[in-house]
Amino acid sequence: MPKSAQSVGQKFVDRASAASGDYVKGARETSKDPIALAVAAIPRMKIALNKAIDSGRLGRRLQEAGKTGWLHGIEKKGESRFGEGVSASMAKYVQNSSKYDGARNASASLPRGEKGSATNLAKVTAVVNALRSAKVGSAG
Repeated sequence: MPKSAQSVGQKFVDRASAASGDYVKGARETSKDPIALAVAAIPRMKIALNKAIDSGRLGRRLQEAGKTGWLHGIEKKGESRFGEGVSASMAKYVQNSSKYDGARNASASLPRGEKGSATNLAKVTAVVNALRSAKVGSAG
């Protein structure tokens, strides 16, 4: 008698839960560079994605899940992982965002004007140019 989807699914969950340490160990011990492999796969991924878009398959699959499927994923997985993910990425956020601290304060010494005034637009321009410079090295 074939196994039911429920029993196979439960077996998968049970085995995966027991193997989480092996999962991390395997990631640590691999000799392959998954990022380099992912970068090398971008041309194939682009072709596959374009085929899925052109054939309508991507749109159909999104419609099949719909908002209900999206919300189900958030409620069943996302809610419990959201805060943990934000906490885990705090140091990376600070590292990447801190290079813009000076740029965000580029207009601090400029005068403040009336709402919508050229004086306020000059403050915005100063910040935009400073952020652009911090990101790419020049305001141009």
